[in-house]
Amino acid sequence: RCPRRRRGGLEMTALSVQNLTCRFGNLTAVDDVSFEVNRGEILGFIGPNGAGKTTLLKILAGEEEADLGTIEAGYRAALGYYAQEHEDITAGVTVLDLMRGASRLPDRDLRTVLGHFLLADKVDQDAGTLSGGEKTKLALARLVVAGHNVLLLDEPTNNLDPQAKAALLEALQQYEGTLVLVSHDTDFVSDLEPDRVILMPEGDGAFFDESLLDLVALA
Repeated sequence: RCPRRRRGGLEMTALSVQNLTCRFGNLTAVDDVSFEVNRGEILGFIGPNGAGKTTLLKILAGEEEADLGTIEAGYRAALGYYAQEHEDITAGVTVLDLMRGASRLPDRDLRTVLGHFLLADKVDQDAGTLSGGEKTKLALARLVVAGHNVLLLDEPTNNLDPQAKAALLEALQQYEGTLVLVSHDTDFVSDLEPDRVILMPEGDGAFFDESLLDLVALA
């Protein structure tokens, strides 16, 4: 099927990746991978565990360095990265203050987003005392309000309860920017309906269809 046409013009490129290779000692994690991501597109990295999906996402986010290859961001592309480790959730700062640090939106809007992620009763709590699932919700809420137009998401539904997962899905379905996703959650990926996928470790591109969900489950 044709990629969905969203505001911003599908003819414009959000990211261009050429010949990326990343090695850790004798292990080649990413091997000569090239692709482009169009503005407004949803792109998934799928393949078995250990195929290099998360490493590739970290390279795009600047969290890892490639040994070879280039990454070129499109005009005014502003990347936001969601990682499972939640290193940006700092202790000693309240939940609301962390939201303020991510966005200039008024407090009422920030509180509304926190409410969607079931954190309305946590706004004055020290973010360092949140549970793992609550930190996941807060990290995603911060990403939603931060104004990035390219989101890189690594297993965003891990530790989410059904209500929070539904809130995330709704937010991403309404999002008009570009999404690059790693997920083993077949229901979530099916509902999100990526336009295309990159099959790892080979780096081959394909249009997404339901027959690929078996590969999603292998992540």
